[in-house]
Amino acid sequence: MRILAYQLMDAAGLQRGRLTGITLRGEDLIDADQVAEQISLDIGREARLVAEQAVDRVRDKFGPYIIGPAAAFPRAS
Repeated sequence: MRILAYQLMDAAGLQRGRLTGITLRGEDLIDADQVAEQISLDIGREARLVAEQAVDRVRDKFGPYIIGPAAAFPRAS
């Protein structure tokens, strides 16, 4: 669906930097837990989703306190 959205914008000659919104309607959708990938037209958001998935996998493997914000990391004095 993301590729289709990009193709629609390209076909319309729209500038992505000036486009503030686009609406797509999906039919015959499946449950979210069966979706292989969540789509986004925002590259920054897409990167955060990938990072969030990686953090979740690390926490699942090593425990909930193994990874977090650098500012919360205890420093040696």
